Amino acid sequence: MKKFLCLLTACFSLGVYASTIEVNETELQASASDAIEFENYGGPYAVIESADAILGIGRRLGEEVAADLETPATIQPGAKYTFVHAIDMQTDTALDADILILNENAGVDHIKNLRRIITGYLEAAYGYSRPDAETVATFVTIYNAVYRENMDNFKAKYKDIVLQYLSPEKVGLSTKWQDWPGKSQIVIPLNNVNGGLSSIDTTTISDENVVDALQDEPDKGIPEREALASLKERESADAAEKAQTAQKEAAQERKDGDKDAAAKAAQESKDQQQLADRKASEARNERQEIAKDKEILASGQAEGQVQPVYLTGLFVEDDAKGMYRLVTVDAESGKVIRKSPVSQVRSRTVYGVSGVTVTGDEGTKTTFAQLYIAVCGENKGKSAVKLCLIDAESLEMVKQSEETLAEGSALVPYNDVFFVVIKQGKECYAASFDKNATLLRKSALAIKPTSPFNITDRGLLVTDSSGNPRLLDPKDLSTLWTSAKIDAK
Repeated sequence: MKKFLCLLTACFSLGVYASTIEVNETELQASASDAIEFENYGGPYAVIESADAILGIGRRLGEEVAADLETPATIQPGAKYTFVHAIDMQTDTALDADILILNENAGVDHIKNLRRIITGYLEAAYGYSRPDAETVATFVTIYNAVYRENMDNFKAKYKDIVLQYLSPEKVGLSTKWQDWPGKSQIVIPLNNVNGGLSSIDTTTISDENVVDALQDEPDKGIPEREALASLKERESADAAEKAQTAQKEAAQERKDGDKDAAAKAAQESKDQQQLADRKASEARNERQEIAKDKEILASGQAEGQVQPVYLTGLFVEDDAKGMYRLVTVDAESGKVIRKSPVSQVRSRTVYGVSGVTVTGDEGTKTTFAQLYIAVCGENKGKSAVKLCLIDAESLEMVKQSEETLAEGSALVPYNDVFFVVIKQGKECYAASFDKNATLLRKSALAIKPTSPFNITDRGLLVTDSSGNPRLLDPKDLSTLWTSAKIDAK
């Protein structure tokens, strides 16, 4: 594990804030590795769609294609997501393909959700299991990112029926989510639409350039590569079984005197055996490369190499709006290691919390050793101002509050809670949250959206909605007293 230090303190405790690191965007861009790293929208959402709802987008599209796999079709033209089933059963000189087109109004903004759409499609259209569909979807997105805008690559491999739907400026997938709507043609190469496990051409989506991109990942993409090697091994076994079945059919047809049927079955047996041999060879070679990469990773750990020390802090993202972003840098060189996709931290202060268990959008529970809690987002479009929990290592947002906050809300720690200003209807209220970003209490008193929280030995001093001082009990946020109106003079 790399050693992460925060510019909070040596220990991760409540009430200590992160200092600002001055890092500019040019440095961030220059530090990008050769790995395919997708830049996703990382802020809070006004409305969150469930994982199953997003899978359902792909399933509905896949069900329409599955109704007639051997006929070309365009599913939902003009909708947010269009699938083109581009096949030509009259020729086998190049590849058929399914093409996922993200139209101008497409709402997907995170690679995991784009992969969910493809996963749902593969399940419904070709009968892939969830794990296999997820593996293929991962490779499909990386393949399309590697060959983004490389029209020559697609011209060399795909049939004319596929190429007629592709354009040089849109083909493939950008690594930046802002470029996805209206500018993405995600190509899924097909091997045999009736091929079961071999419906998608796994050879093409895992070519040398794709594997090279995965090997540039810190873990060398080993989990993904192992999953695809396993799929290819099962493809090989499935094809070998089909070859044997077709061979028996050929023998029976010859016995029955039907030479044409026998020849057709014999050819099918030959084709399936060739597929079985090719997939077995690919899987074997990939297993060997994975083993080498595991040795490289293990040797680095065994030699006790000095692990770099990393620092994490805030830097200015948008001066005009007063937005900040968390950045991790190498403590020795200042090289930017990671920048958070959450680009709308709304103040110069975030706080550290530890030992938080978060339930993911598919019901899985994860306990995080260290998180940042921050006010982030903006009340605009699909976004909203929420209390956010950000993983201290990946810098990804892992949870957001259910309640919407005022855009001018302060974030103030007190004992084991955090005070913020929440917005409900037209009014704003003082509220306390625990380290899980869960609402504990809210005041009955309406306050200013930009009210400071002044912690005194008598209570919590705030500004009510009329601009007057009020004292609240910090335990339950009840009103202790009201003051006379402040004289504006």
